[in-house]
Amino acid sequence: MIINFIQDLATPHNNILLKELNQDKEINLNVWYCLERHPQYNWNTDLANEIKKAFIYKSKKIDWNFISYCLKNKSEKYFIVGWMNPTTKLLILLFWILRRDFNMWFDYPYDKAKRSGIASILRNIYYFILKTSKAKIFCVGKMTLKYFKNRGFSEERLVNLPIFVDISKTKKDYISKKESIYKKYGIKNADLFLSAGSRLVYEKGYDLLIEAINNLHKDIKANLKCVIAGKGEEKYRLQSMIKKYKLEGNIFIEEWMEIADFKALIANSNVFIHPARFDAYGGGTLNSMVVGTPVIGTYQAGSAPDRIKDGINGFLYDCNDLKKLSELLEVLYFNKNKLEFLGKESRKTAEKWKPQNGKKIIKENLQ
Repeated sequence: MIINFIQDLATPHNNILLKELNQDKEINLNVWYCLERHPQYNWNTDLANEIKKAFIYKSKKIDWNFISYCLKNKSEKYFIVGWMNPTTKLLILLFWILRRDFNMWFDYPYDKAKRSGIASILRNIYYFILKTSKAKIFCVGKMTLKYFKNRGFSEERLVNLPIFVDISKTKKDYISKKESIYKKYGIKNADLFLSAGSRLVYEKGYDLLIEAINNLHKDIKANLKCVIAGKGEEKYRLQSMIKKYKLEGNIFIEEWMEIADFKALIANSNVFIHPARFDAYGGGTLNSMVVGTPVIGTYQAGSAPDRIKDGINGFLYDCNDLKKLSELLEVLYFNKNKLEFLGKESRKTAEKWKPQNGKKIIKENLQ
């Protein structure tokens, strides 16, 4: 079976799944990207070619050679991640016209994003095309499944395929990094140490996290540290907030970290915070559970409500309920003994979602 995995850009979590597919003797995997590297992410790893040598198609205009390949090779399987470039948009349209079987994988769509009238119309046209096509729709998590059901997609065409992350390492594998991390940020063993990280954009809600920390009693703030790893348009606004509230010694913003360094940060923190107003899914929560670090996440942060059992392996709250977030931080500050139980349950949850499960879901449902 030949599978063509088609995406705009390689990502660390999708590479975990691709690794499983590539190791399967029944699968011959072709990997296609329209970008080898994105300027927003400065990872040193060559993600595009990490699993195998990737094919690169044109990003800003239609790649007719790629289109020709897909139309000619009818016996091969096509697994398209989103529809964000001209080539994949045309490919979906052609598959619809020709009544070809294909597969698509979606994060939770953000309907509230600002779009022009024309963009909104075209988007709805493409949803109509998708709904009346022969595509199997793979959905990242339960929220995405519900979204497509509400759009009128038949349930038998929908498959839950969440993001998968490597679960081979545990907290113990990162303990050697603790001393250097604690020294860098002036963390004491008695402190409540929070980690967070993703793109620094409004939807991710890091301004809400800063507000919630600022609302804590001064004695708690004096013994709390938080590191936010990421890069984006909100960076300078967040730094201004930190300065305004005189939290420069408590909250630190770091540029993108290498994947292993980010995991080490999470593993050596007490709690990971996922404060998003909206997140299509989010790998931070998943990686936190792998290393047994409990998560406080919002109901709007895709992977948080998908994996967190409130009060068992972490906590959930509404993104705008800053009082609730402050209360949860206060509870954990005064009851650090709860963290060990929450962390063990987080790890148990992660073990239920091995990357091999993702390969199985694809093989059983691909058309």
